Amino acid sequence: MSKVMIVTSGTSGIGKAIANKLLKESRCTEDKLIINYFEEDQKTQMLSELSQEDKKKVTFIYADMSTYEGMEDFVEQVIEISPKIDWLVCNTAIGTYKKFEEYDYEIWEKILRTNLSVPTFMIQKLKPRFNKGGKIILMGSLAGSLSYSSSLVYSVSKAGVHHLAKCLLKEFDGQNVSINAIAPSFVQTPWQNGRSQESYDRINKKINLHRFAEADEIAKLVYDTMTNDFINGTLLEITGGYDYF
Repeated sequence: MSKVMIVTSGTSGIGKAIANKLLKESRCTEDKLIINYFEEDQKTQMLSELSQEDKKKVTFIYADMSTYEGMEDFVEQVIEISPKIDWLVCNTAIGTYKKFEEYDYEIWEKILRTNLSVPTFMIQKLKPRFNKGGKIILMGSLAGSLSYSSSLVYSVSKAGVHHLAKCLLKEFDGQNVSINAIAPSFVQTPWQNGRSQESYDRINKKINLHRFAEADEIAKLVYDTMTNDFINGTLLEITGGYDYF
């Protein structure tokens, strides 16, 4: 049976890995994968990497998911493509490494809006559109479970995402839609560009596997969670054994 799947910020890093995993596992020629993007060059690059068969399944939609208006426009375009959806991965997130003393209200509000408020209201708008057996994955972070000294606001926003996954279960009661949050620790993505070797070494000492995760490893957990109907209302951490040392 065909599925309509959505991945926000799906042309780079973890989002791209998730989108590619969904395409790899797709067995129905009628499957549709809607990928939100913001950077045109990332979309162009990803499109060039797709097979002709996968290109037929994919629709790219530009939207600035850091704004409520961008999210509204995205939802409207999704509904035009399909009035019903099956799987949704809320992957968009931003952060800052500014010190707490350097925060202003605009930074705080934008990060909370992007990471927590916008996905909340996107789910609200799409709620009536989910087919029975639908799945929602919220991308959290280990920073939402631990006190993340590098970014207070990012940590707070991801803690909200984790709790949102649990709270939404009551809102979806009776719809047979599973909702879970995935919380990675450090993942080797373009987000890490510019990190010094000293920083890598210091963090890897705290990870039992002594390395960052690959984006494909996160994508596999997302897919495995989506395809297990009894995983519901759960926060799944994928950390390589962080903070064991």
